[in-house]
Amino acid sequence: MHHRNGQDVLRDVVRSVAPAELEKLDETCRVYLARPYPPQPLHRPTGDPLGDGIQTLVLLPVLVAVVSQILADLASGRIRAGGGRLSRWWRRRRGSGAEAEGRRAALTSAVPQLSDVTRQELTEWAVARSRAVGLSSAQAEACAHVIVVAVVAPEAEPASAPAPAARTEAGDEAGEVQTSADTPPS
Repeated sequence: MHHRNGQDVLRDVVRSVAPAELEKLDETCRVYLARPYPPQPLHRPTGDPLGDGIQTLVLLPVLVAVVSQILADLASGRIRAGGGRLSRWWRRRRGSGAEAEGRRAALTSAVPQLSDVTRQELTEWAVARSRAVGLSSAQAEACAHVIVVAVVAPEAEPASAPAPAARTEAGDEAGEVQTSADTPPS
């Protein structure tokens, strides 16, 4: 069974938010892993004709940084710190070398699972981090959705008996006695 890593999640996010950038993802990840930077805000001057449509060399590096940061925050348990302290904590962490290593590990390691964080908390965190760097509401929601789906462990399928139709077919093959086609319905 293939265990998904942060790059798999990132690929899903890019496919959802900026599909035109998918072909540049591997190269961007190589550059990012050499020097993992914290998420930086998109700089969009007021009245920028590109507006929300920036998709080329600007959006992909932002998505890489945001996804790696969110996964690193989940793995380290920092999402629980949220609340009023969130903005102060976010500013303090920008220069830390240990934080850069956490972001690097987030992309190369297995995707962390939810532990003491709820789906709602992770969603809110991911949307807030995405919006903080200038992604549109739709982009932030799409990014958060993909991340939540990736980290929520699939529910175990209950061990149940095969469906009745499957048993009937299996029984027919095994030569069980069936009512004759000549028998009139009662």
